[in-house]
Amino acid sequence: MTVYPADSSAEAVVLSDLGKASITKNDSRGYYVYYERHVRIKILKKSAFDRATVTIPFHRVRVDLHEEISDIEGMTHNQLADGSIKVDKLAKDAIFEERRTEERYIKRFTLPNVRVGSVIEFRYTLSSDFVFELREWNFQRDIPVRWSQYDLNLIPGFEYRILFQGYESLVIDKNQQSGSDIQYRWAMKDLVALQEEDFMATPDNYRAKVWFELIRTTLPTQVGPQNFAKKWEDLDKFLLSYGQFGLALNRTSFLKEIASALKSQSADTLKQITAAYQYIHQVMTWNGHRSILTRNSLKNAFDAKTGNTAELNLMLVGLLREMDLEAYPVILSTKQNGTLSKDYPLLSRFDYVVAVVTLAGKDLLLDVCEPGLRAGVLPVRCLNGDGRLIHTRQARWIPLTPVEKRRETGQFLLKMTREGQLDGTISITHTGYAAADSRQRLRKMSLEKFREEFKSRNPDWQWSKLEVQHADSSDLPLTIKGNVTMSEGVSRIGNCLFLRPLPITDLMQNPFKSPERRFPVDMGVPIEKSFVAIYSLPEGYSVEELPKNVALVLPGNAGRFTFMTQKEGGSLQVASRLVFNKAVFSPEEYHSLREFYNQVIAKHAEQVVLKKTDEK
Repeated sequence: MTVYPADSSAEAVVLSDLGKASITKNDSRGYYVYYERHVRIKILKKSAFDRATVTIPFHRVRVDLHEEISDIEGMTHNQLADGSIKVDKLAKDAIFEERRTEERYIKRFTLPNVRVGSVIEFRYTLSSDFVFELREWNFQRDIPVRWSQYDLNLIPGFEYRILFQGYESLVIDKNQQSGSDIQYRWAMKDLVALQEEDFMATPDNYRAKVWFELIRTTLPTQVGPQNFAKKWEDLDKFLLSYGQFGLALNRTSFLKEIASALKSQSADTLKQITAAYQYIHQVMTWNGHRSILTRNSLKNAFDAKTGNTAELNLMLVGLLREMDLEAYPVILSTKQNGTLSKDYPLLSRFDYVVAVVTLAGKDLLLDVCEPGLRAGVLPVRCLNGDGRLIHTRQARWIPLTPVEKRRETGQFLLKMTREGQLDGTISITHTGYAAADSRQRLRKMSLEKFREEFKSRNPDWQWSKLEVQHADSSDLPLTIKGNVTMSEGVSRIGNCLFLRPLPITDLMQNPFKSPERRFPVDMGVPIEKSFVAIYSLPEGYSVEELPKNVALVLPGNAGRFTFMTQKEGGSLQVASRLVFNKAVFSPEEYHSLREFYNQVIAKHAEQVVLKKTDEK
C-alpha cells in the first residue's frame, strides 16, 4: 500500500492497535492492573517519520503506588527491491527513561530505519498500582485506524461503570463470564482521522474512546462493600473539607488589611467587587497551570506573586469574603479539557476554578487569570457547559454562558480620485472578546509589532498614520485608527471603475471549506461584525451598478446578515452587519451555516460600477 484508499491525504495509517487490561492479585503486591499493547502503523509520507518516536507515560507516586513499563519490543519492516522483507529491531540501549514532573515519567524510543513504505511495530506491558483508576482506551487517532481493539478482564470484587464517547460505532461489543471473571471485548474498524478543525474546542471532545468509573469494591479485606460512585453532595463536602481547596479558604487572614483598604474606597458593592478583582489582577500572575486544587498555601502563592488557577481564584474568593461579600468557588471543565457530564460526579473531570458573587440577584463570575477582561466576563476557555458552585447546603449548577460578544466595528471615510485611488481615514473598534483577543496579542509583543501585524493582515492599506487607543484598559473598547491610501481597491476597465464595496479581507473567504462536518462548530462566543464605508465619488463619474440590498437569517435567528448600499449626491454609503447570536452549531446545522456564509462572501465580492460621464 502506497496510499490509504479511504483517505488519500493520510500520512500514515494505524493497521492495528490492540490493548488488553486485567486486574491481578498476588501475595506480595496486592491488587494491580496489568496492561499489554501491540501497535502496527504504515508510514505513507515523510511527514509521518516522527511517528517512529514513541513515548509511553507512567507514574511513580510512592513505593506502593507506582507504574512500571517492561517488555518493550520494536521493529521496522521494509520491503527490498527483490520483494523480500527486511526487519530492523529496536536495540535495548535505544530505550530511554525521562522524568517530566515530580510524579510523571515517560519511556521513549525511536524505531530504526524508517522510510516511506515502512511498517513500524511495537509492543510493551505496563503494570499499575492504580487499580481504582483504569486507563481509558482511545480507539480513534489523528490518522486513520483500520482496527482498534480493547480487551478487559475484571475479577470478582471490582465493579466499574463503562462509558463510551464519540461518533463511531463498535463492530465488536461482547462480554462473557469466564469462571468468576468477566471478560469484555470492544473493537472498532475503519476509523477516520480525528484532526483539529477550525472552530473546534478540542478534538478529544469527539474522540471515540472508552473510559471507566469505579462504582464499588467488595474485597475480602473489606468489612462490607465500599461504594465509590459518589453523589454530587459527597463531592461538595469532600472539596470543602480538603486542605487544597475548602480549608485553604479558611486561611485568608493575611488579606484582612487589604480587604479593609479596598472596602473603604466605596460603599457601592459592584465597585468593591471590581476593586478586589483588579487588585488580584495587578499583584498576581497566573503561571499557566490549570487546576481546581492549590499546590501551595494561598499565603505562599501571594508572597510568590504567582500561582495556578485555584490559588489565584480562591485567593479572590478569600479577599471578597474578608470584605464581607458573599463569594464562592465554582469548579468547571475548560473547553480544552472536554465536555462535562452531570451524570457522573467525578472530580477528575474538572480542571479549573473561578469565583462567583451574587449581585442584584444575578451571578457575577470572575476569573483573575485572564488579563484584558472586565470583571464578570469569563475567558472563552471557561465557557463550556455548566460549572459547579461548591457549598455544603446550597451547591448548584451555574451556566457558563458568554455575557459579551466578539464584536468588531469599522468605519471607512474614503475619497476616490479619478485614477481610482482611495484616500481617507479608517477606524476599527474591538469590544468584548475581540478587544480581549487584541490585548492578549499586545501582551505578547511590542506595540510596534502589533501595528505591523495589523498592517500585514490588510496589505492594500498604506498607512500614513496608525494609532492604537486604550490598549491597556479592560473596560474601554480598543480602537485602531489612522490615515490610509489604497491603490488596489479599485480597478479600471475602459471608461468604468470597479470598486469593492468594503475594503476588508475578513469576509472574502468562507472559513467552512469542507462540504461535510461530523462535529459541532464552536465559535467560542457569539460574534458581531459591522462595517460602514462612506465614499466621496470622483467628479465626472456616475454610479452605473450597485449590489442589491439583502437580509439573510439563519433558522431560529441563530445568525443574521444585512447588506445595504445608498447613493446620495456625490457620496456612496455601504453598510454590512454580520451577527451570530449563538456560539455552537450542531453538525446538522452545518450545511445551513456554510451556505449562509457562502452568500455573505458572495455579496461582499460584488462590485460597485462607476461609469465615466465626461471626457476630462
